[in-house]
Amino acid sequence: MTNLIAKIASEEIIDRAYEWLCHTRAPYHHNADVWHLRRWWSEKKPQLQQQLLAGQYRFRELRLFRGTDRTVEWWSSQDALVLKAISLVLAPHLAPHLSHRCFHLAGTGGLKGAVREVAAQIRHHEFVFRSDIKSYYASIYHDVLFNLLSEYVRDEFVLDLLWQYLKRCVSDDGLCSSIQQGIALACPLSPLIGALYLKPLDDRMAELGCTYVRYMDDWVVLAPTRWKLRAAIKAVNEVLSELMVEKHPDKTFIGRISRGFNRCPSDSGKMFAEGSPAL
Repeated sequence: MTNLIAKIASEEIIDRAYEWLCHTRAPYHHNADVWHLRRWWSEKKPQLQQQLLAGQYRFRELRLFRGTDRTVEWWSSQDALVLKAISLVLAPHLAPHLSHRCFHLAGTGGLKGAVREVAAQIRHHEFVFRSDIKSYYASIYHDVLFNLLSEYVRDEFVLDLLWQYLKRCVSDDGLCSSIQQGIALACPLSPLIGALYLKPLDDRMAELGCTYVRYMDDWVVLAPTRWKLRAAIKAVNEVLSELMVEKHPDKTFIGRISRGFNRCPSDSGKMFAEGSPAL
């Protein structure tokens, strides 16, 4: 047993994850499984901790819910609690390895921090390269991601939980399928995993000395010269090829800052959309 799984199963972390679950699922229907978990929590908690410490915890199949705008994979309440506990422990564990230019994680400044950083640097540059990943969560390759995770997570029990999280089984109206690519939306662990997957891009931009800001899969590179801009574009293309993901063709802008870059065709409204200063 290593320190990571011991932390995940600890009283402090399990209690924090339970409080989070109770808060986020308070509006759920009275027949939802969260109420059963809360009713028998005093008995289920030590059982859950024992399973985690023994490396015996197994995630259940997810249920697929189709809405008008998106499709969501829904984790059972106990699985969501475990995923939250993992994220509470892995976030500080991975933080020293993640770039300070990635702004979407808690405590990094968020969207406002990202916009302020670009606004502070923009006057010193003439060119910009802005883009994001096409269908980011759905495009993530499990083997590539797991290799990245294995560099920083050396606990076999935690790695087993992470592998289960990736290779999840989803039930769609009674038909079960094993997911072979992509990570789940609406999951407390996914923002951290999304930050880690593009770490090679963060590292490459740092090596080039670029003015670079990222918010999840949405990034901006500022360059003082065309040469610097071309070098950044080449480096980004090489890294994305290694990660087997693609730039979104409708949300990519390359050119002079004076032309403005806050309104790309089919803009998702994520980073640097309307209201960004002087963009």
